[in-house]
Amino acid sequence: MPLTLYNTLSRKKEPLDVHAPDRKIGMYVCGPTVYDASHIGHARSAFTFDLIRRYLEQRDYEVFFVRNVTDVDDKIIERARKEGRELKKAVQIVAKRYLALYRRQMKKLGVASPRKEPKATLYIEAMKKMIKEILDNQAAYISGGDVYFDVRKCSGYGELSHQSIEQMRKGARIEPSENKRDPLDFALWKAAKPEEPSWESPWGEGRPGWHIECSTMSTEIFKENFKGEKFLFIHGGGLDLIFPHHENEIAQAKGAKRRFATLWMHNGLVTVNGQKMAKSLGNFITLEELFKKAGPEVVRFYFLQTHYRNPLDFSWEKLEGAKGSYKRFSDFLDPVRVQSCGTEKQRQKIRDEIYKQPEKRWEDKFIREKKEEFFTSMNDDLNTPNALAALFLLSYLGNDVLSDLQLNEQEKLERFYTIEFHLRELGGILNLFKEEKNIILTQEEKKLIKKREQARREGNFKEADEIRKKLLAQGKILIDLEDGSTGVSVSL
Repeated sequence: MPLTLYNTLSRKKEPLDVHAPDRKIGMYVCGPTVYDASHIGHARSAFTFDLIRRYLEQRDYEVFFVRNVTDVDDKIIERARKEGRELKKAVQIVAKRYLALYRRQMKKLGVASPRKEPKATLYIEAMKKMIKEILDNQAAYISGGDVYFDVRKCSGYGELSHQSIEQMRKGARIEPSENKRDPLDFALWKAAKPEEPSWESPWGEGRPGWHIECSTMSTEIFKENFKGEKFLFIHGGGLDLIFPHHENEIAQAKGAKRRFATLWMHNGLVTVNGQKMAKSLGNFITLEELFKKAGPEVVRFYFLQTHYRNPLDFSWEKLEGAKGSYKRFSDFLDPVRVQSCGTEKQRQKIRDEIYKQPEKRWEDKFIREKKEEFFTSMNDDLNTPNALAALFLLSYLGNDVLSDLQLNEQEKLERFYTIEFHLRELGGILNLFKEEKNIILTQEEKKLIKKREQARREGNFKEADEIRKKLLAQGKILIDLEDGSTGVSVSL
């Protein structure tokens, strides 16, 4: 089945090979405005487009992935005013602080760094150049030190959000401080305000509007990287960016007569218990809070349970449910699952053979069918809920193998490790089931485990249970094996 992706512009799924016959893709995603701690909505968007990039590369597309940073903006300036220092310097400090926090949290979430992460303030000259192109093409006008895009000069304005000019004008208005001709016109360049960051320009001192940042950085970076080669230009972001941000990006590119995105992708928004997330409602979920309740792997799994284009309604109860579902996989993949089969040396030898030698793997029709279902689901606009369903069924087969009394230890291990290999292989595409590092126990923890084993042999189950709870609080899960020994796993 060919890979199809939903295009917001056409409102339908489209075969990717039609757009990218040369298998080269420039993918630009709107990144953070760095003025505050990142929340679950930021995490979902970043994870979604990291997943899309991963799958495109798995399908042998060459992806040049760009995620920008808005490091000068009204919200950043507002936060900087609270710093109690010179405003321009405070803006830089705020942006640097929250960009560093965002990068740390994305790394913890398991989101790969982009090939390029342009900051808006480093592209001011390029933005002025693009604004001049738009003015030269008479698609913008200067008014009171500001430069505005003239929406009436843009053919097809509203094609991305699928709204008419009349529909869009109903909710638009002109603020007293604005000098634009039409409520829908938007600023390309804003005249400087006292103390705020500003740059010299042919239209007076000021700073660029938000929309011109992404139009400029994406076209400049892809022009430099692809150097005239044919490539598919994908643009992405959250559903809330379709209008006005992405609609205005298209208008600017048309006004400057620059080639722009043909495939538009948007992830669904996050609500909390059915309500829009907002600090005023007390339901603003930061990533720091999220990671206190669940590990990054569980958070990724939680996101995958909902199709990326659908809204995701968050609740702590649903997160706990995801943690329980994910535990089925983590329990299955835990090395202690097979400690009753053979010796440690025998297990390691068979596992190495299965992972490194394809001809050693168990050939089974059910496995082939589940793998086919996985890729069919992923090729259908990344239907991750269905892809996860195929992985669950694979793990059930693995449980059946271990409990099959007709198989000897060698057969059980060969079949189990074959299933484990395929689960890790397919899960890796979803950024799941990464190999765990060896569990390191302190001398004190080792003594406690020995003491608990002795207590169990003597029938002192109360003491054994207290020791188990103590080690659980330290992140170690004890698993009692059939031979009386104790296996150790780590909590999620």
